[in-house]
Amino acid sequence: MTQKGNGLPVFVGRYNVRGYGLGGTIVSNIFKYAIPILKPIAKQILARAKTEAFRTGREIAQDVFIHKVSPKRAIKNRGKQALKRVASDIPKQSGSGKQRKRTSQTIRDIFTKQSRKRKGETKKKPAKKKRTA
Repeated sequence: MTQKGNGLPVFVGRYNVRGYGLGGTIVSNIFKYAIPILKPIAKQILARAKTEAFRTGREIAQDVFIHKVSPKRAIKNRGKQALKRVASDIPKQSGSGKQRKRTSQTIRDIFTKQSRKRKGETKKKPAKKKRTA
């Protein structure tokens, strides 16, 4: 039995594979939001690490050839110092935090805030009038 048509082009569509599972979507979402935040920080750290690597290499060579320190000891000591210098330059926090939209206050809000008792304050009792007889 032979098929007629002799291989006419027919649109079949794409092979349908969807989703990456639960773990794939979570990881992709984390990277989608984290990469724009971390990219400038990472560039700054890598630039600093590159200069520190050259500086540390120079210091190790000086220790080994001039000061006659063993290479193992020079690498260990100078490596610790380089890591401390790079870590001290890492920014602690960037950005100004989440901004909140200010809402207008009504007259009722203003008076209720002023009339509330502050912590530690007590209401003063009115002074008693002295009776004169």
